[in-house]
Amino acid sequence: MHELSIAEGIIEIVQRTAQANHVNRVKSVRIAVGELAGVDIESLRFAWQSVTQNGCAQGAELVIDRPPGKAWCMDCSLEVPLKRYGEACPHCGGYHLTATGGTELKVIDIVADD
Repeated sequence: MHELSIAEGIIEIVQRTAQANHVNRVKSVRIAVGELAGVDIESLRFAWQSVTQNGCAQGAELVIDRPPGKAWCMDCSLEVPLKRYGEACPHCGGYHLTATGGTELKVIDIVADD
């Protein structure tokens, strides 16, 4: 389950940031997980509960933004929505697509608990 590794990476960022900013408790963490990032959201939420059992993020809420998948179609030269890799261009039916959005996996912000 690579979602556990992702959750561990997120908590490392949270702990380093909290320590650098003299924050004792974290209320919430907002991340972006693009539609094409290949992450199972429910597994990530479960893993988050595990990695936040102790420390400054204990009980912190994980807020997940889901940027939509987008791709550039090299056949019709349009940016089109893409829900998953392997789908055809909804405009021309071609398969020469390059992802341009929805692949992100990043921490957006961390909210301290006052």
